[in-house]
Amino acid sequence: MSRHPNVPLSRPCESSLSLDRIHAHLKTRAIGVALSLHDEVDSTNRRLADLARAGASHGAVVVAESQTAGRGRLGRSWVSPPGGNLYASILLAAPPASNTLTWVPLLAAVAIVRAVTTLTGLALAVKWPNDVLVPRDGTERKLAGILVEAISRSQAGATALVLGIGLNVNLQSEAFPDDLRASATSLLMETGRPWERERVLVALLEEVERLDDQWRDQGPAGIAAAYESLCATIGKPVRIEMAVGGPVEGQAEGLAPDGALLVRAPTGQVLEIRSGDVVHLR
Repeated sequence: MSRHPNVPLSRPCESSLSLDRIHAHLKTRAIGVALSLHDEVDSTNRRLADLARAGASHGAVVVAESQTAGRGRLGRSWVSPPGGNLYASILLAAPPASNTLTWVPLLAAVAIVRAVTTLTGLALAVKWPNDVLVPRDGTERKLAGILVEAISRSQAGATALVLGIGLNVNLQSEAFPDDLRASATSLLMETGRPWERERVLVALLEEVERLDDQWRDQGPAGIAAAYESLCATIGKPVRIEMAVGGPVEGQAEGLAPDGALLVRAPTGQVLEIRSGDVVHLR
């Protein structure tokens, strides 16, 4: 959940995550084989980046019950209360074709949708680039967010990617701050039942590995097709709040070869948007 820091949230009644229960179900070849579990960290992305610089290999995972300084896109904080959600970061070795790195956040969004849909049957959508949404009652409530960061290892200057995922699992509506209650949701809220977080995590790690293998072996074309089929942004009028300059409005028409959002402005010009906050216009 992205919002201002230092806002306490209530903790649901739930047992802590268990490494034994995770490993009992995990069948991956690389992703999650080396997995560290923490009660509290400042940021799973930062912790994993430190491990990567110290020699951690492709597929290493850091999971935490809570974060004290979780981060979202565009410099936002990510509120990370203990006990009800998943906060996980996955280390991915960068492939030789560096121009495909921009597909990793979109790959992660597809992985979350597939894992959650397989477990729960929920119909999900993605808002470009990587907000996972539950469409309900004419609104779009955020279920998960993604932050991907490239880091340089100390060994030979090789680049790696830290893929951070925050997924709301067992929070009740009243556990969200007032300013997020209308826009955020959880698996429990959507299905009416709690979920074993270890099984959600395992399903997610297995989907990330499948899609990561596909991306490395075949390039981003398959990821692009899967993402476009899930993307609620494409085909809608949108406003893009840019980090620099004023907002951009137009019709979202598709994806560029690097995953940028193609937006046709009222002038007819097609813009390639690579960073910004998307608002779906009605």
